[in-house]
Parts: sequence; structure tokens; C-alpha cells
Amino acid sequence: MLGRAMRFDGLDLNLLVTLDVLLETRSVTDAALRLNLSQPSVSAALGRLRHYFDDELLMQMGRKMVPTAKGLELEGPIREMLNFVRFRITSADEFDPLTSKRNFRIVVSDYAYDVVIARALARAGRLAPHVNFDLSSPGPQHFRQFRDGDIDIMVTVSDYMIEDHPHHVLFHDEDAVITWGGGRYAGSISSEQFLAAQHVIAVFGQERMPTITESYFARHGVERKVAMQVPSFAALPRAILDTDRVATLHRRHADLFARIYPICIHPLPLKGPEIRELMQWHRLKGNDQGLRWLMQLIKDEAGLLSA
Repeated sequence: MLGRAMRFDGLDLNLLVTLDVLLETRSVTDAALRLNLSQPSVSAALGRLRHYFDDELLMQMGRKMVPTAKGLELEGPIREMLNFVRFRITSADEFDPLTSKRNFRIVVSDYAYDVVIARALARAGRLAPHVNFDLSSPGPQHFRQFRDGDIDIMVTVSDYMIEDHPHHVLFHDEDAVITWGGGRYAGSISSEQFLAAQHVIAVFGQERMPTITESYFARHGVERKVAMQVPSFAALPRAILDTDRVATLHRRHADLFARIYPICIHPLPLKGPEIRELMQWHRLKGNDQGLRWLMQLIKDEAGLLSA
């Protein structure tokens, strides 16, 4: 919070920081912890906000507070305004890889990590020895964190791209079928065999988010026998070994795993989705020199895939 009151049209702008956190946490207690303030101070700030806007803004419902219509109306604009100040006005303009101790937050699947991001971060580590990287797998919670500016880079497929934020296409891919090299489908697999086989699929997070391939098959009425669900793309090859199970995996990933496991790679015998892997960043972070540096490293590594 600001050291002293700064007012605009009679409103103490410090109060908007408090309101932003209250709307996110829906709790005076949690907001106080986040802001490092006492609960009475946060309650008093909420009282002043209610007086200014002539609205309750948040109402107590059981253990949580529920925003009023006015509170919901203010939530987006307040966060947008605070992000503008955070990323365009108060952020540092310079970035020195040799001395920076910045922590970059990246949301990326194990697929994109294995294919591109791991090499990019290895190079980044050599160029910026004190910089840290916090990586997490995609999940619904990350969409809000991205919009709030808490995620630096999101590497995702076009189906999960967040609108109104810039992106750069890193590479294209296609789906392939992987089978155990000692199994029934080692030589080939037809569309009829593919549909009749037992499948292993990947799902992500507690919400069991489907892959782009599973979403495509569901939209086009492709029904298969799902024998196993695993929590990552990387778990698919091990799940088919010593069995006649099959899995659908992006070809670039399959090629990497074929160097490690005794698997066979076959063309997908059905029409599959167009796979475009892209990198997104918050629209207010376009002038972030550190972010631009990291994104260029990722672009360079992705460019080597088609070189």
C-alpha cells in the first residue's frame, strides 16, 4: 500500500488495493494476511469503501463474503488499473541477465517443456546465473492468475489461448499413435484396431482437464475404450509398455520418448486436431525487458525445430 493517502475525486487510492484483495479472497481475515494489516484496519477500509460507493460491495454469507453486483462490476476495472500501474509505471525498465535475481513464473505442459522450454531455460541459466524459474502445469486457476498478471509466460495450444492478450506461435505438430514394440500393434494399427483397442489418456489437475486431442475426439464423436488415465503426457509411454494398450501422443514428444522406451510410432489413423503450440504474455507486459529477453530465448529454441 502507498505510504500516505493519495486521492482522486475524493477517493483514497490506497483503498482500491484493499478492495482488490478483498474481492479476490472474499475474506477480511485472508485479505488482512495478504496485505500485512490488522483485521480491524481492513474492516475499516471496507467501511470507507462502502460509504464512497454507496454500496455494500461484499456481504457476509456464512464463512465467506459474496460480492454485490456493484462489487463484481468494479472487480475487473480495479485489477486492470492496478496492473497498469504495476507493469507500466512502477516496474523497472532495465534488465541485466548477469545480475538479475528475478523469478519468472511459467505455465507449461510437460510436452512443451520437453520439446522446447527445457533447452531454453538451460540456456537462460547459463546467461543469467541468479535468475529463478517457477514452472507449473496448466490448470483452470492459471487463467485468472494470467489475467491478473501473476504469470509471466503461458505456453499452451490454440484451443486454450486467452483472448485479448498477445501470443507468438512457437511450432506446429501432429498426433501419432504409440504402441509397445513387443505388442500386438507393433507393426501397424488400422482405424478399426485403433477404435477397438484399450487406450491410455492424459488428464490434468484436479479438474481433469482434457488434452486438445481428447477435446477434438469428443467434439467429433470418436468413442474409444479408455483403460487408464494418467496425470501427464510423460506417463503415457510407460503405461503402454508390456501391454496392448495404445496412446495418442503429439509426434514431437513421441519421437523423444522413442529414444528411451521400446515403443513404436504410427500415424494417427483418424483425422486429428491441428496442434499449434504458442506462447502468451500479458498485454501490459510488452515493455518488460526481462520478459522480452526470456521470450526471445524461447523463440530461438523453437526456431531450431524447423531449422
